[in-house]
Amino acid sequence: MQNNSAKAVRSGNFETLAETLDTIATFAPSSPAYPNWASIARDGATAARAASMQGVTAACRGCHSQYKTLYKAQLRARTLP
Repeated sequence: MQNNSAKAVRSGNFETLAETLDTIATFAPSSPAYPNWASIARDGATAARAASMQGVTAACRGCHSQYKTLYKAQLRARTLP
């Protein structure tokens, strides 16, 4: 995730950001511990389509604050498609 999204944020490439965040939404873990993952990613994709870096970073920050620690502890090693 970070390899694609961080690069697009740094370059301000909103098209790539929207596509990446749409893809991240599909990676939502099936565990009930991650109820907002997909909706946060879709909100970020919508912000990217509106060329709102503030909206994109708010979505990223929201997801990271809710799930980063838990994700690293539980799912860091999972293979993504």
